[in-house]
Amino acid sequence: MKLYHVASAKHAKQYRVTEYIRNPVRGFTTIEAALAWACKVERKVIYEVTGEPCYKLPDHHNRFGEAWWIDNDVTQFVCVFSAEKDA
Repeated sequence: MKLYHVASAKHAKQYRVTEYIRNPVRGFTTIEAALAWACKVERKVIYEVTGEPCYKLPDHHNRFGEAWWIDNDVTQFVCVFSAEKDA
């Protein structure tokens, strides 16, 4: 499943160094939902991640998309937004 994961700049640096995101990896079904969450929690980086198995979270949903979590480490991810580079 493809999700959009919101990260702090500190975690983004760690992901680049280790080349993986440690489970559980939470994310949203749309980039709009991830952007809304990033604004709410003041995080600056969004990754598109892919992984299985996925489970729907009971909370964190917003009007732009649903929240899910991946129950494995994620090694397939790409930065799709960085407030420091894209804004």
